[in-house]
Amino acid sequence: MTNNDPNRWLRYDSERDISRHSATSPQKCRDMQKKYGWKLIDIEEIENKYIFEVDCVFKGKTEFPNYLEEKEEE
Repeated sequence: MTNNDPNRWLRYDSERDISRHSATSPQKCRDMQKKYGWKLIDIEEIENKYIFEVDCVFKGKTEFPNYLEEKEEE
């Protein structure tokens, strides 16, 4: 994957059909689930914590909306 690939940060496992998004706390995982309607299936602690404390594991391929793209269409 190159730096120009728009999916370079997407952490999707197609074999298990799960996506991971890092967060600063387990509550932020629950917040993402509520805000985006994603199904949270696990919260994993990150070993080398710097800013993010956990990985939120969601069912399916999950991506954050591109709010800039939506504004350009208006």
